[in-house]
Amino acid sequence: MGTTTVLTRAYKDLASAKGMRNRLYRAGFPAHTLSVFSSEDGAGETLISKMVRGLVPQDAAKAYAEHIEKGASVVVVRATYKPLNAVRIATEAFESSGALNSGLASERFKVKTPPDHAPHILKDHPRFFTLLPEDQMPMTPMSALFGWPTLSQPKARDSVQKPPKRYFGEGILRRERKRSTSSAEHLSKLFWPMPLLSTRKRSLSVIPGGGQPFSRLFGWSTKT
Repeated sequence: MGTTTVLTRAYKDLASAKGMRNRLYRAGFPAHTLSVFSSEDGAGETLISKMVRGLVPQDAAKAYAEHIEKGASVVVVRATYKPLNAVRIATEAFESSGALNSGLASERFKVKTPPDHAPHILKDHPRFFTLLPEDQMPMTPMSALFGWPTLSQPKARDSVQKPPKRYFGEGILRRERKRSTSSAEHLSKLFWPMPLLSTRKRSLSVIPGGGQPFSRLFGWSTKT
């Protein structure tokens, strides 16, 4: 349980209070952090209890209730992290807003924030992980309704590969690579009409003219 800074001010009428609330909203305060209390919220203990639920301390709520019975309205700001420096911004806005003198020593309070969560994840079904008997199940499982099997029969297999392969031993089959990716013999013929390989007889020497100086010098034969 944390704490929240609550700032309050009283104004002469409801229109003035709503105008102040709208000013704070435009300054960046979220709508849920702003409240306006007036005679429309009741009187006496009803009005006080509503302000207490809005995080106004009990003694301050009683003092404001007296002003509200005379026609005034009260603006309540629960300052959080938004906007940045929310307490300072709200204080400066209140100081220049023409608020009434409430008679309170201070209109800034540190209030304990109640936990903002439910006691269970699901309020209506706190034990939603509990298994119920079949006759109390809320609905029939889809598998039973349509006759779908939930388990499949295991099939005998001699390999974990799909399809099975044998990496060691005889009987390994290899697929021949396709020599062409199209119906034509060579895809290159689609854009290069001339032959890709020459039929000219290859030379046994890299020297222009076919010279073989070293083989002649040492008497090495160039034929096998």
